[in-house]
Amino acid sequence: MAGSPPGRDLLGRAAAGDEAAFAELIVPHQRSVFRHCYRMLGSGADAEDASQDAMVRAWLGLHGYDGSGAFAGWLHRIATNVCLDVLRGRRTRLDPAAEGPPAAPGARFASAPGRLWVEPVSDADLAVSADPQDEVVRREEISLAFVAALQRLAPRQRAALLLHDVLGFSHAEVAEVLEVTPAAVNSLLSRARRTVRDKPWRPPADPSDERVRDLLDRYVRAWQLADIGTFVRLVADDVRFSMPPLTTWFEGRDAVAAFVEEAIFAAARPHGVPLRGGWCNGQPAFATYHPDAAGRLAASGLQILELGQRDGRPVISAIVSYRDADLPVRCGLPAVLG
Repeated sequence: MAGSPPGRDLLGRAAAGDEAAFAELIVPHQRSVFRHCYRMLGSGADAEDASQDAMVRAWLGLHGYDGSGAFAGWLHRIATNVCLDVLRGRRTRLDPAAEGPPAAPGARFASAPGRLWVEPVSDADLAVSADPQDEVVRREEISLAFVAALQRLAPRQRAALLLHDVLGFSHAEVAEVLEVTPAAVNSLLSRARRTVRDKPWRPPADPSDERVRDLLDRYVRAWQLADIGTFVRLVADDVRFSMPPLTTWFEGRDAVAAFVEEAIFAAARPHGVPLRGGWCNGQPAFATYHPDAAGRLAASGLQILELGQRDGRPVISAIVSYRDADLPVRCGLPAVLG
């Protein structure tokens, strides 16, 4: 992994127990370690715990870093092993669209108690570089679809792909982290890429694109007015709509529109469904609000949008609508409006 070793004086003070020096060492790398743990684990809460564990291990094991290589690489090695420990014996986090075929309009909702789902994370928690040339790559590598695809990999395949293809570790470095041969790394990467990299990824949304901003403004109005006609014009022919923790999901404009109209918009008229926008996983995100027992508009869930193209213009190709009132707050959106 590219990077420079820290100064000998700073490293020496940290190794001698100077907590301020250690903080100076790790602060520039904390968000990168968090992103790596999030991609490994598919949950912001799990990633935060794993990141903290990695920093504790780094503090206790600082004597094992000889200063000859990138400090960031050493931290990511530790974080990878923390994540592999977490993943041992744990159920895989998935998304409903990977669980089975889409439902027919009018189908009964189904759930899977105890199942773990891939969860979004606020862009503020995933912040990396201010360089706009890095931004498109960053948004693709933290997209909800990419993180969900990673969760379908065996843990060592996931680690190999992230270390080599995302973080830039050499084959030899990956082999050392995973304690396998370089030939085994090639095998892990080959299998991982067939699952993840061979998928035709859509370019991530560009928040500075005026056409994207216009699309999102119209999407908000469609929900606020419960306007199914506008909603239909904004989505792709093959749009997907899923609702974790439910396993029921819909595919295709007609099926999705029928569900949204019958299950959401019809019941919401004349008031509609208020939304508040943000960005999670480099994608547009909207908190949904409904009246609570006190008559306030309280957060009820969080939508993550994936955008595609139709006739050269952006359209909504997927909506993941989380039925979790706590998730918008964890992603930096207000719990109550007004």
